[in-house]
Parts: sequence; C-alpha cells; structure tokens
Amino acid sequence: MGLVWIAVAAGAVLLLVVLLVLRSRRNERVIDLSGPSGTTGAEPARIGRNEAAPDTSKAESPGEILELRGLDDSECGLADWLLQQANQSLGIDVSGDRTAITRLADAAVAASADLKASGRARIDLPYIAADAGGPKHFQREVTRVEAEIGMIDHELLLVDELLAWRGRDSRTAALGAWLETEAEEEGDGDGSLDALSTQRVADAAEQAMAEIARSGSASVDLPGLVRQGKPPFHFRRSFDRAALDEMVGEA
Repeated sequence: MGLVWIAVAAGAVLLLVVLLVLRSRRNERVIDLSGPSGTTGAEPARIGRNEAAPDTSKAESPGEILELRGLDDSECGLADWLLQQANQSLGIDVSGDRTAITRLADAAVAASADLKASGRARIDLPYIAADAGGPKHFQREVTRVEAEIGMIDHELLLVDELLAWRGRDSRTAALGAWLETEAEEEGDGDGSLDALSTQRVADAAEQAMAEIARSGSASVDLPGLVRQGKPPFHFRRSFDRAALDEMVGEA
C-alpha cells in the first residue's frame, strides 16, 4: 500500500505542475499577422492577456490597417503604394477585399525590413484575387528608390521621417529637416517639395554628414528641385561642423 500511495502522490504533483504550466501560457497569446499560408508576412505581434488586438475591421486600406497596428507613416505609405501597384498589375481593384488588403499590409512590413537591409524586396502574393479568368497572383520586385517615392507620395513623408525610416541617426534627420525647410523657403517660399525632391534632399543630408565627418565642411548643390506646382529651382547651401552644431544642436 505504501508504494501505491507514493505513486498517487507523485501523479498528483505531476498534474499540478502541468496545470500551472498551462495557466502561465494562457497569460500571453500570439497574434500571427503573417497572412494566409504561403505568403510573406510580418513578425507576429505579442499581445498580453489584458491587451486587445487592434480592431482593423473598418480599415479601408493596407495603410490604415498598419496605422491601427501602431506602425510608422513610412510603412503605411508603403502598404498603400503596394495596393496601387497590385491594382495596376492585376487589372482589378482589390481594395474592397479584406483578405487582400490585410495580406498587402503584412507584405509591406516584411518588404520594409528587406528594403532597409538590402535595398530590394520581392513581393509574392499568390491567389490574392480572382476574376472570370481565374486566380490572380501579385508578384513584384521592389527597389528602395521606387518604394521611397511611393511612401512619400502616399503619406507625404518629410525628409527627416524618410531618414528615420532608413535608420539614420537623429543628427542626420535634423539636418535633413533643416535642408527641407531651407529649400521650401527658397524663392517665393510657397509649396512643399515633390516626392523626388524630398528623396534628393534626404540623400544630400546623408552625403553632407559624411563630408563633415571626413573634412569638417560640406556643400549641398541640388539643381532642379521642384515644389508642388512650381517651376524647378537650384538649391545650394554650404556649412562647416560648427554651423551644423548650431543648426541641429544635440539632436
């Protein structure tokens, strides 16, 4: 009998341990945002027991879905640009398809990471739609340059926001913001920069920071910048490290 009671006690202890493990696992659940099987998606978001998953059921675009998830404007703009590209490629409008725009949102997050890491990304969304001719697949190679133009166009990104998406430090972003303000105030000072000009100013800010680090001074020379609805203009600025410190401070 002694051995029987020992076995019963050991079994009870084991059952208690299993119950405790199961209870601890219920305290956290994983929401998989990767979309349907076979698609490239975002890293799953971990949501605690007392936190609700964002309600994206009323979102009308991939960008709105990502905005509700708390992502930056850059990823939102990329998602809406991918929707535009998908509609053009497929020949049909998938913006009213909840599954399609969710998959595009997930693909935008994954593509954003690839673009920042390597400058290129591949979008591969099979069976994203269908019409009388059969299923439709959206596949596209994307470069960082064209993706940035799409992001700027769809979210009206500022230069410092674009530089932040690229992963540049706060001083580079602050210099970009200063150059953008100076460029927009050039001439009649009316109108924001177009997408390509915004991208060029961001590139110039990065190059200027490299020149400052190398020689202590930098020159920005950008012919043909364009403000919305305005003729092209030539933008020039020169500064040294002391002037840069004064412009951007300890950003």
